[in-house]
Amino acid sequence: MKKIVFVLTFILSSGITFGQSIFDKLEDLEQVSSVIITKDAFELIKKFPDAKSEDMEIFNAVKGLNELKVFSTEEDGVASKMEGMVNSAIKKSSLTQLMRVKDKGSRVKIYVKSTKNKDIVSEVLMFVKASGDNKGKKSSTIISLTGDIDVNKLSKIANKYSEK
Repeated sequence: MKKIVFVLTFILSSGITFGQSIFDKLEDLEQVSSVIITKDAFELIKKFPDAKSEDMEIFNAVKGLNELKVFSTEEDGVASKMEGMVNSAIKKSSLTQLMRVKDKGSRVKIYVKSTKNKDIVSEVLMFVKASGDNKGKKSSTIISLTGDIDVNKLSKIANKYSEK
């Protein structure tokens, strides 16, 4: 029975990784800055003991994550390519738009892949397109999270830091 569960888990987790491989091409582009945090890093975080401290909420929230990817560029051509990749990923993974924000030339779109449990999502995809800062530089950023993401924990953390 354990072998069957292990094989199913492996197959399902490889499907999640494969679904996000569209963004892996960006890592090789010189014009793109990237940060990739793998499941192994999150496994390391899981080893921290649960603490009652409010600061440990962040560690507890990331315990269910499998992967975090962040890609950013200031090149117009690459930014257009990134936007096309996001649109493709949205269709391919059947993501639902959670919200969109437009403020002072910046646009943020957040998409999620829901699970049967309304409090958990398996994927969060955020696309940020800034038309320019005070120096006139445009930028585009993709943030992708996969795993078991508890929206209640993320909401609690967001509220905590937005009050400061």
